[in-house]
Amino acid sequence: MNPPIYGLQTVAHDQAAALFQFFQLYYYENSDWAAEDIGEDGLFDACAASIADYIDAADKGAYWIRKDGGLAGFVVTEPVTLPDGTIAQELADLFILKRYRRQGLAMASVSALAGEFKGPWMVAVYREDTRADAFWRQAFARIGHAGVRQYEDPELPQFRLYAINELS
Repeated sequence: MNPPIYGLQTVAHDQAAALFQFFQLYYYENSDWAAEDIGEDGLFDACAASIADYIDAADKGAYWIRKDGGLAGFVVTEPVTLPDGTIAQELADLFILKRYRRQGLAMASVSALAGEFKGPWMVAVYREDTRADAFWRQAFARIGHAGVRQYEDPELPQFRLYAINELS
């Protein structure tokens, strides 16, 4: 059976190596502002076990983004604590291969996941990544959640942080 064109598919445990490879592409894409160097092994400093944890941990999630049945990107989620102590789901990393960008895949994926999050969720965007920040501002307007609040964390000055659907 073919997956839907704009479908999310849970990453299976035996696909951890493929997710690790996609993370390498993602880290390369972010290398302009993430200040990460490539190691002597030719890889960015990504821990395969930490990436596999998105697949195996009950409170995290890893999903393939597909286009016409083929892999087009990924998105991962994990719990985080907001400044007020509230636990929220973070849409931690979202990546679409360049050839599939500007086709609605990222927006459809965010909408699908946002519909699954119960309660607050959050997004962190590198300050220097103006394309990602523009995407997220558009996504927040389109998916129409109860509220989006930008906040600062002195321990994460490289990010713009957004809390969505905070419980009052």
